[in-house]
Amino acid sequence: MTSFFRKLRWLTERRHKEAELRQELQFHLDEESEALRRDGLTEDEARSAARRELGNLTLIQEDTRAAWGWAFLEQLGQDLRYACRTMAANRMFASLAISSLALGIGANTAIFSFMDAILLRSLPVAAPESLVVLNWHARTGRDSVMRSMSGTTYDDPQSGVTAGIFPFPAFELLRKNDEIFSTVFAHCQYRDVRSMNVTIGGQADLAVGWNVSGDYFRGLALNAATGRLIMAEDDRPGAPLVAVVSHAFSHRHFAAAADAVGRVVRLNGLPFTVVGVTPPEFFGVDPSAAPDIYLPMHTIEQLGASQQFGFRPEDWRDRNYYWIHIMGRLRPGVTLAQARAALPPAFRHWVADTAGNDAERANLPELIVEEGASGLDSLRRQYSQPLWLLMALVGLILILACTNVANLLLARGARRRREMALRLSIGASRSRIVRQLLTESVLLASLGGALGVMFAIWGMRFLTLLLANGRANFTLHAELNWRVLGVAVALSVLTGVVFGLAPALNATRVDLVSALKDIRASQQAARAFRRIGVSHVLLVAQVAISLLLLFAAGLFVRTLSNLHAVELGFNRQDLLLFQVDARKAGHKDPEIAAFYANLRTRFSSIPGVRHASLADDSLVAAGTGLPITAAGMPPNPATSLLMVGPAFFTTMQIPILAGRDFDEHDRSGAPAVTVINEVFAKLTFGDRKPLGQRLTLWEPGEPQRPGRDMEIVGVSRNARYGGLTRAIPPVVYMPYDQGFPQPNQMVFALRTAGEPLQYVNAIRDVVRQADAGVPVSDVRTQTADIDRTINQEITFARLCAGFAMLALAIACVGLYGTVSQTVARRTSEIAIRMALGAPHRRIVWMVLREVSLLVAVGLAIGLGAALSTSVFVASFLYEVKPTDPAALTLPVMVFLSAALLAGYLPARKASRIDPMTTIRQN
Repeated sequence: MTSFFRKLRWLTERRHKEAELRQELQFHLDEESEALRRDGLTEDEARSAARRELGNLTLIQEDTRAAWGWAFLEQLGQDLRYACRTMAANRMFASLAISSLALGIGANTAIFSFMDAILLRSLPVAAPESLVVLNWHARTGRDSVMRSMSGTTYDDPQSGVTAGIFPFPAFELLRKNDEIFSTVFAHCQYRDVRSMNVTIGGQADLAVGWNVSGDYFRGLALNAATGRLIMAEDDRPGAPLVAVVSHAFSHRHFAAAADAVGRVVRLNGLPFTVVGVTPPEFFGVDPSAAPDIYLPMHTIEQLGASQQFGFRPEDWRDRNYYWIHIMGRLRPGVTLAQARAALPPAFRHWVADTAGNDAERANLPELIVEEGASGLDSLRRQYSQPLWLLMALVGLILILACTNVANLLLARGARRRREMALRLSIGASRSRIVRQLLTESVLLASLGGALGVMFAIWGMRFLTLLLANGRANFTLHAELNWRVLGVAVALSVLTGVVFGLAPALNATRVDLVSALKDIRASQQAARAFRRIGVSHVLLVAQVAISLLLLFAAGLFVRTLSNLHAVELGFNRQDLLLFQVDARKAGHKDPEIAAFYANLRTRFSSIPGVRHASLADDSLVAAGTGLPITAAGMPPNPATSLLMVGPAFFTTMQIPILAGRDFDEHDRSGAPAVTVINEVFAKLTFGDRKPLGQRLTLWEPGEPQRPGRDMEIVGVSRNARYGGLTRAIPPVVYMPYDQGFPQPNQMVFALRTAGEPLQYVNAIRDVVRQADAGVPVSDVRTQTADIDRTINQEITFARLCAGFAMLALAIACVGLYGTVSQTVARRTSEIAIRMALGAPHRRIVWMVLREVSLLVAVGLAIGLGAALSTSVFVASFLYEVKPTDPAALTLPVMVFLSAALLAGYLPARKASRIDPMTTIRQN
């Protein structure tokens, strides 16, 4: 490295060193001339003799420069200058090559930036490599010691169930293991308190809240941006209510981070004092959910006290209730392997005591200790597989761009045969010429990489918007950091070498005599085009890769089309959805039901609103289930429920097949009623008429007790519930205000006469007038709500369609450029054919026949590759087979048409040349 910098310094002082060398040579020449004059020679004879004695001055200068050690850098500078002049003289070629590479490198850089954010980026804390995350794995989700939970589990039919939630006693057990851990800390995203009603200065809003243990920030070795963070003494019963807010939250609600400290905010009606602000770069330990507010773990009792299924004091000691996430920091000198050896046996012994029967003992969860440098893996589970697939697709785009540029370089190299032959004939080595040509290709790739970074910045923003799909709380944000830039630079250099090496080697393999004489160049070019060589292989590869991408795009577009064609059972058009949670603003039973009823009445009176109703969730996002029995039948714990308001079926335009819809009379104090869907009616009553039959809703817990006895007053048409891809389950619809369960947050649905989103301001005004402390949140149309459930399919279809069109464009441009240059080299042959009487259509057919043969070979290879690799995308498809004939046929026809058009244009141009003029010029 020191030698390199010394040479670089010498290179900057080159003029001074050159002047010194010339002065020294001139000095020796003058001294020798003077000595010869003293011997009796004339001045001219003395100078000539001195020159002969001293030797070739130019050669001496070159040898001296080589001895200085900067010959390589000097030659590199020469190569770069020559490459710049060559590109300036071939602007069209340079523009095509740089654009193709920029698109390929930019797409790869953009996708890698998301992979970096999800798979590679470490938490912004001190020594993240010493953090570990604790999970567990069980053979099956049935017969489990986890009898109740608040969190997420990941089920796989083959491998079993995996989760990262634990009972609080398990946390206490692991916290005692100070031989392995220096700190053990936990957090929870409890279902009833993670979305909190925040009131600051009379303004209501919603915020994401996390309850964390007292050692949470100490375990992460995090320092506050201002103020202090939560400590152990804050996390105990009876401690003052304190909160730590994120840096982004402090800037949204206060003038600056420092202004947040000491302020009192009301969370679900309780006053909390802000004691500190987290650093700007800290997003929590779960990349999928960046919290706005951090609260001590023990405040979960007060925050969830008003909720119907809120946290209970006995949940702290319940060894079968799983709800907190646990992480730890290893002691210095303790390895991950040691932790994996020491912790699982202790956990296995503890969890065995929580089993109540042999079935549970046969299915005990096994502790998994994983690296925690990147935090929790929820985001990686959601996006890693799709991103790897996208990375493979954009990798094909880059390969396609490289083959395109390599083919253009090969065609251009044929025109430089005389130049290469001249260089070789005067003594240039093949390695020197290869280095010169590689310098040109790497410079092209570097310029393409620089432009590709700009495309990547735009692509990252576009991908973020596409993945977020309108969600304001979307947390996945890629950025152009040094690691991403390093990948872009590496891709640029690598692609420059890859696509430039074959043309460079091919350019040095010339017949010097024929190339220098330039005799029959057109005939040689014609034979070269017909001969199966590197250029043909690259063209075939472009066709095959393009077809593979078109086929993948066809599969995903067909999947998206099938999802959009799913029969919903209700009308998605002109329907506005939004969420209101009055309970977290302090409303209690039974007044809360009246508050919601009043809101519905006032919404119905807004001009342009045709119908208004409400439910405890939207249909496609719902997932509530409680045990329900019909007379003389056992309870079905899997029955899906939806608590709805009056005119719900009218608003959603779900047909009532028998009976009636709910109305204003179905309220508290009136006889309890219910409406069931067709699936429930068939499974429960068979051929019997369900109207007038009675159902019993049971409250959870031991022992179970009836919570609601209802009469069936209607049977509705089946409507999609809980997503588009799952089968419609048996669903029971109940009025929200007729007893158990009591209403919490509700989703209002408004059927409008015009564009739904234009009514948002009127809706907010109505809620503000009713209670300014109740925020309106998650405003979206029903169409957008459905699109959220198929966001992955939408993203894949759009991206793959874009990549396929890009691949098609690159391949056609490459095919057009290659055929154009080849036809240009065959002008003499074509002119002779036309002079001998060949008609225009025969010239066109001659070119198209050769192009068609190459395209056919490429399509055959591409079809084989598509069929063999389609199994890798099968899990992303819906109602489409990986070998779908339509998805295969359409891309073949599209590419064949585009390829023939790309070949026809230069063929048509060739058929219009003037034979006599062309023959004279050649």
